[in-house]
Amino acid sequence: MKPEFISISQFAIIATMAGSLSVIGTVRAQEDTSIGTNPHLRAQSAPTTSPGTTTVVKMSQKDVSFIQKAGGGGQQEVENGKLAEKQGKSADVKRIGARMVADHTKANKELTELANRKGVKFDTRGVRAQNIGAADFDRQYLKLLEVDHKKDIAEFQKEAKSGDDRDLKAWAAKTLPMLQEHLAMVEDAIRKVKF
Repeated sequence: MKPEFISISQFAIIATMAGSLSVIGTVRAQEDTSIGTNPHLRAQSAPTTSPGTTTVVKMSQKDVSFIQKAGGGGQQEVENGKLAEKQGKSADVKRIGARMVADHTKANKELTELANRKGVKFDTRGVRAQNIGAADFDRQYLKLLEVDHKKDIAEFQKEAKSGDDRDLKAWAAKTLPMLQEHLAMVEDAIRKVKF
């Protein structure tokens, strides 16, 4: 059998067609198909998830800031609570410190899970206990808790009322009673503890 040779013109046609297909494939690969930036796709499809997958939802900067601040503040309460368990002089301060560690650890875990589902990252590994001072530790720790919890309650109320993300608003509303209970407990201890 005699081999057939491809003429130069046939080769040029095949090469041109292959090049065209390659260019078309490259252009198609570079098209913006993300729902967030393509209004046509955004209008056509809603995010869907199958079991075991998550959909990252774009959050407002306001909500991202709240998550980061709440995460850092919560971890600060944990670290200060550990310090109060060790350095507190009264049983009330030690008990309150332990409660701060338990409650804020749980709330931080919930917030971290929520943030991960939303694609928001924050790092609290560098958070350390504040320098509260050894002399008059109990009074200073309780006053610090009082001030922090009043600020936190105001911020959580604002987020629960006017946050942009529905899940984050629900978490803030759910966490708010814990913060209010902490404040009441601290104010009661301030009245009772002998300084």
